Amino acid sequence: MRKFLLAAALISASTISTGAAMASEVQVTSVGPVIDLTVTETVKATPDIAKFSTGVQNLAPTANQAIQQNNVQMTAVIAKLKKLGIADKDIQTTQINLSQSFDYVDGQQRFKGFQASNMVMVTLRDLKKLGAFLDALASDGATNFDGPNFSVDDDSKLVAAARDKAWATGMARAMLYGKKSGYSNVQVIRVIEEAESFARPVQFEMAANAVGRSVKQTPIAPGEVSTGVSLSFTFEMVK
Repeated sequence: MRKFLLAAALISASTISTGAAMASEVQVTSVGPVIDLTVTETVKATPDIAKFSTGVQNLAPTANQAIQQNNVQMTAVIAKLKKLGIADKDIQTTQINLSQSFDYVDGQQRFKGFQASNMVMVTLRDLKKLGAFLDALASDGATNFDGPNFSVDDDSKLVAAARDKAWATGMARAMLYGKKSGYSNVQVIRVIEEAESFARPVQFEMAANAVGRSVKQTPIAPGEVSTGVSLSFTFEMVK
């Protein structure tokens, strides 16, 4: 006779957030032999949001000049974001930095000036505007971009669909193993779940580099993103 802990745990994550974990436990007694399985299933969907970092980096002879120049340009960038329809809740400062910058010439360190940077994380909810959006930012003073990372804003239905697929696969596989071992049925006595959304990162070359090459808009292809669920089972084989 074996005793097992019936646990259901959910851990939700993305390339940009992690959800809270939930767990419940029940004591279960196993009489027959058991099967341990881990099954992973994924579902795909078209993304509906894109997240990226953008901001300004400046170099100046003094710290005060670097900060002041950065403040002026970053204020213009944030104003542009709002003018383009980005809500306040979708603009979040992620990094403010001031540091000394050096060159190395013939093995000697040479002071260049002070470098100031300010970066924000932006969520765009209309992907049709993404290419024009990035181009507009580049022309309005932004000097840095990172992303975009595509994802589904509310992936709860995708997680549920992936869970159902993983459960069905796990049950079918356990029944197969049970029957091959001379048993007529199986019952779940333990399951642990892990769910994760796989965002699609895209490297973006600054649109400013395209200026003068008759490029109307930065081409963006969102493609698809995947949401996966892994279920780790313990089944008891029964007669």
